[in-house]
Amino acid sequence: MNVKTGKVLEVQGNKDQEGQQCGVWNKHNGSNQKWYIKYTDEHDIEEPTKGFNKEFGLHIGRPFYIVSKLPMKRVVDITGGRWLRLKTMTTNKLSQQFYFDQTTKTIMNVGNKGKSIDIDGEGKSNNLQISTTNSRWWQLWKFEGSWIINIKSNKVFEVSGGADNEDAKILSWTKNTGKNQQWEIIYVDVMPDPPKTGELNKEFGLYVNRPFHVVSALGTHRYLDVIGSNMVLKTPNGFNTQIWYFDQKTKTIRSKGAGNRSWDLAG
Repeated sequence: MNVKTGKVLEVQGNKDQEGQQCGVWNKHNGSNQKWYIKYTDEHDIEEPTKGFNKEFGLHIGRPFYIVSKLPMKRVVDITGGRWLRLKTMTTNKLSQQFYFDQTTKTIMNVGNKGKSIDIDGEGKSNNLQISTTNSRWWQLWKFEGSWIINIKSNKVFEVSGGADNEDAKILSWTKNTGKNQQWEIIYVDVMPDPPKTGELNKEFGLYVNRPFHVVSALGTHRYLDVIGSNMVLKTPNGFNTQIWYFDQKTKTIRSKGAGNRSWDLAG
């Protein structure tokens, strides 16, 4: 309370949200004018170092991958030491691992100590980066459903333009129902190893690096072959252009005899 005017400190607009402005006003009985003093040498409640934070939807201090629900299941990575980009998952790559820090309430990057996911320009941009941790609203995110949501702007992580491509930008954008805004949080300690050579990739239904022919169900049972860049039917001839394999890294079907090129939709 001001000793002359009698006005008191209050949260303006009675809005309990990050970054809300405070000022002085005539005294009333509202909760937005009530405070308590907490001395730094008298912490009565210590921040937990493990467990689940219900408000933010994340386990404390437990490293995780942020996995896109777009078909290629790429993950959020840090490129150029700063920007959030979509990348193929690489086991044990620390720039692809994040954790929720209970003290700062931010999502921090394992490979960049002391830096948290941040909206560039102090929240004025749509670009996402990592920056020195400050716990301002543009660094505060919660995981809810399949969305990673900023606690003030309500904008969410989005793969720019829905492009399920290597190095696609990750932005902060208005929430919608697009798959390019939907994510899985997969904790490192329960992350299954990717299938190895000869093992079945259940998602794609093919064995990794195991050569195969693609045989037509038409009467002559010809094989899928390659002439130039075109895929054609040919009588079995023993050439490598009729042999295919599933590549685990690129998640594509590749040709054994046509320069390891992949199946592709023209144009």
